[in-house]
Amino acid sequence: MDTPADTTALAEQTPDQPQPYAELGLADDEYARIREILGRRPTDAELAMYSVMWSEHCSYKSSKKHLAYFGETTTPEMREKMLAGIGENAGVVDIGDGWAVTFKVESHNHPSYVEPYQGAATGVGGIVRDILAMGARPLAVADPLRFGPADAPDTRRVLPGVVAGIAGYGNCLGLPNIGGEVVFDESYSGNPLVNALCVGAMRVEDLHLAHASGTGNKIILFGARTGLDGIGGVSVLASDTFSGDENSGGRKKLPSVQVGDPFTEKVLIECTLELFAKKLVVGIQDLGGARGAGGPAGPAPPSAGG
Repeated sequence: MDTPADTTALAEQTPDQPQPYAELGLADDEYARIREILGRRPTDAELAMYSVMWSEHCSYKSSKKHLAYFGETTTPEMREKMLAGIGENAGVVDIGDGWAVTFKVESHNHPSYVEPYQGAATGVGGIVRDILAMGARPLAVADPLRFGPADAPDTRRVLPGVVAGIAGYGNCLGLPNIGGEVVFDESYSGNPLVNALCVGAMRVEDLHLAHASGTGNKIILFGARTGLDGIGGVSVLASDTFSGDENSGGRKKLPSVQVGDPFTEKVLIECTLELFAKKLVVGIQDLGGARGAGGPAGPAPPSAGG
């Protein structure tokens, strides 16, 4: 017997039906807020959407108030040069003579703690896709890193894999690492800060954005296959803590860490740039950790309308 779809009508009729919101990384107050917003319990699909979009990876729960500072302090001169910013896949700045640079930095802390090599490598893969989705060719990567004390056993476990993962993925894509820094401090014990940065360049007229308009556009999904982490893996891994996992380095969560595929992503880069050159793309969006098939691993597919 097939289980009936969890529709909004059914949600209204079954307000007390238990839902696995905690397993999806949502706190009690967040679940209560969702019910307040909707005026009922969420459907299964709505709960899944909230869990990924309100995850640490996507909504920056702990740093949103600090990131707001950049929007508040942007000067008119800065805004004049900024072709794309918050809300797009990456920032784009006009540098004159018809050229623009695009850049993105993103943390991959929890995955790198669980599986250092793949956690860091897929962080690079994700931001390279963000640069590509703006219409630019990725040119280089960089990596500011923070770890616990240098002599701590956990630092010795995490650091070599993180450095190798960033270098290895970038090398496979032909992208040089143009800079990085490492800081050791007790505050990063048990949860390193693994930031990966990518920069690209393009002609101003080649800028592409994450929205499209018009009728008759086709939506095309392309890229690598979804990994063992499944769809929406960041909803749990990015927002969770490692309490009780310390002895295993958080490694019980290994299925949530994607395995990168830089060789497929290299093909994706050239394919996408060719689509841009042929003027076939109206809007394009990198499908990251919360947006469906794949996350910040190797090349999860962008979507192209055109």
